[in-house]
Amino acid sequence: MGLEGFHVIEVTEQLRHLRVVVESDPAPAGCHACGVIAASHGRREVRLVDVPSFGRPVRLVWRKRTWRCVEPKCRAGGWSEQHDGLARPRALLTVRACWWPIAQIRREHASVAVLARQLGTSWRTVWRSIKPLLEQMAADPTRFDNVEVLGVDEHIWHHVSTKPVDQGGRGPKELTGMVDLSRDQHGRVRARLLASSRDDPGRLTPTGSLSAVRGSAPV
Repeated sequence: MGLEGFHVIEVTEQLRHLRVVVESDPAPAGCHACGVIAASHGRREVRLVDVPSFGRPVRLVWRKRTWRCVEPKCRAGGWSEQHDGLARPRALLTVRACWWPIAQIRREHASVAVLARQLGTSWRTVWRSIKPLLEQMAADPTRFDNVEVLGVDEHIWHHVSTKPVDQGGRGPKELTGMVDLSRDQHGRVRARLLASSRDDPGRLTPTGSLSAVRGSAPV
């Protein structure tokens, strides 16, 4: 997994996915309110969508450790472990399963719907998981660092609609994108998408030149 303090305890093949069970190594925990060493309160299983493996969806079962404070005057009660490197609180996807679709969209021009099928989950689950990361990257001004050549690409994304436009159907949507056309140390054009006017890329299918724009993302 690449996460310090975690280990895999079971891998089983289910009908539609692989089931991987992980847990953290035993360690004492202090109460976050009063600091007293807490008592173990067992475990609870949290089921997460992880990146596909061997062409199959993966369900990661995190056996979370739970504790309770033994100090009578403390009101902390009980709590369960958290690890932002594995999954954010109340997340449905692991952290790496959030970054994986972004990399696939940029490098392989995949749609959110296709990636949702590969992950074995819904379009809405994937989009809600990656949207905050995309917004965070879009708000980062450092993405314009070292940009020497800037290109503007006007493009059309076609909506699928069974009704004509004059009957309430959706027509083609125009899009404008800014692309980093600077060259790297090897003389290759970066072709990195910096900004786009699109509002909801997951439901759209790219056609034309913008579909060739590629970039990079943490994985």
